[in-house]
Amino acid sequence: MNKKEFEKALGRLVELRTLPGDLEANKLALDLVEKELDGRLVVDRFQNGKAEVLIASVNAGVSPEYCYMVHMDVVAGREDQFEMVVDGDKLVGRGACDMKFSVPIGVALINEAADKGVDFALVITTDEEVGGIEGAKYLKEERRYAPKALIVPDGGENLNFVDKAKGVCQVRVEAKGRPAHASRPWLGENALDKLSLLAARLLKDYGENNRVEGWNTTMNIGTVNGGVSTNQVCPAAEMKLDFRYPETDSIENILETVKRYAKEIGGDIEVSLMSTGLPTFTDVNDKRVQIYLKIMEEQFGRKIEIKPTYGASDARHFADLGCPVIMHKPLGGEIHSDYEWVSSESCMTFYQGMRKFLGLQ
Repeated sequence: MNKKEFEKALGRLVELRTLPGDLEANKLALDLVEKELDGRLVVDRFQNGKAEVLIASVNAGVSPEYCYMVHMDVVAGREDQFEMVVDGDKLVGRGACDMKFSVPIGVALINEAADKGVDFALVITTDEEVGGIEGAKYLKEERRYAPKALIVPDGGENLNFVDKAKGVCQVRVEAKGRPAHASRPWLGENALDKLSLLAARLLKDYGENNRVEGWNTTMNIGTVNGGVSTNQVCPAAEMKLDFRYPETDSIENILETVKRYAKEIGGDIEVSLMSTGLPTFTDVNDKRVQIYLKIMEEQFGRKIEIKPTYGASDARHFADLGCPVIMHKPLGGEIHSDYEWVSSESCMTFYQGMRKFLGLQ
């Protein structure tokens, strides 16, 4: 694959509004991919809920030596963002960096792997932006997909290699009260009061962590909903919390903390889990990782820095396998913004490095 072919393929994908849950748009995108796949490959496509997954493999089975896992879905954007613009070396458009650039590269790699007989698989999911529950998580838990090494080019800024990523623990808190007129609040029970007290108590624990960059558990109050009228005591309310936690914390500990504080506040408060994911960790001394880093440093002509990431990816659903996660990507930036971009030249350098790493050249 040359640069011109790459840019053309990426442009076609950017044009498709592949939002999570839009089965039709994601199907069209996966159809484009499947048409470009070598006929010798083992191709499996399945739909689970509102997600579709495509798996292309050199060899049949659920444990390839190398799995290159990417996602086709993107966040919403303006109409004009779904038309790729070439701005010098920058390819600008919704999903260009997160992470449609990886799809044409993955197709080229899997087709070459078919020629070389390399035990390699390409997995494309369509619900990563909303947690990957029906895609990657289902693939791992229900289909027992277990690659020996996982390549996920969905993290790392400025060519950094990601050695660890925080886990995700999203919690829903529902409070019930009793309605009354706002002029007589003592006759009712305000559900929003309970959520406010709980939020304040949790912020005592996590608020400082939110203010500075660090490797501690953070908490974001994502949404608070409740009440019908300003002059009515709120009878029911809901709050959604998003915790990002390191390997020293756990989903169980976070959930127990929220439940304990809710119990102390009293009243009718129900706490439940939403989307979750384990932290990922890769031993940079792993032989395959060392080979990868050496190759990429030669390709890019610079030192590859090792740094953690605070965002989550589909890799979290495979964290308990203990396989190395190679998380590294070309230069790009401003994901989910009005000027999301990826460097065309950097993508081609990344592609050539991947070819060498996989033994395709």
